[in-house]
Amino acid sequence: MIKLIGGLMLALTGVVLAASIYRFEQKKLKVIDAFIALLFHIKGQIDCFCLPLCDIVDNMPGGLEILRGRRLPSDFESMLEDNKIYLDEESYRLLECFYLEFGSMYREEQLRRCDYYIEALGEQRRQLFADLPARAKIGGALCICSAIGLLIILW
Repeated sequence: MIKLIGGLMLALTGVVLAASIYRFEQKKLKVIDAFIALLFHIKGQIDCFCLPLCDIVDNMPGGLEILRGRRLPSDFESMLEDNKIYLDEESYRLLECFYLEFGSMYREEQLRRCDYYIEALGEQRRQLFADLPARAKIGGALCICSAIGLLIILW
């Protein structure tokens, strides 16, 4: 009876890990969507009000709360660091470059740079969306197969 309970616990652990991997992959997509929306918001604030980045981030729309970390008030750099785990290398590099060059050029050039980064992140998002089903299936299959393999070994 104890072997049966242990086996069920191992199988359940594999299923829970598979579900966690799927949620993690979904969160990656939500985070990149939120950063794209934030760049649109930043572009609008620059275009209309010429606000600095810290004021723009302080007045973020409510739908972008997924980006806010544990630290309040948060700035763009802390949001980037808090969400680093959800961003691939290229997306992180793009957002870091955006942050580093923000405010170092005139308004029109800054608006063009916002458009460039929105387009570049949009391409990263399309690639992530295309890879999402395969990555979620592979992660789920690995977790479940590992749990079943461990169950067989320990039985």
